[in-house]
Amino acid sequence: MPVTSFAFDDRTMQAIAELRKIFGVSSNAAALRRAITLSQVVADQRDDKNTVLIQGKEHPIKVSLSG
Repeated sequence: MPVTSFAFDDRTMQAIAELRKIFGVSSNAAALRRAITLSQVVADQRDDKNTVLIQGKEHPIKVSLSG
């Protein structure tokens, strides 16, 4: 597997740490792989306006995938 290095700010590292807990993985790389896979699933479901509708806990949330 190719190895790539990235530099992240503290806020992003905190987000990755939270994803590690949510996804139940032990490494930053595993958390990022799962986040990328989830992003691909979401992107595959986008509509013609480049948005997706996510069923939230209390109400649906419309998310734009553009910029």
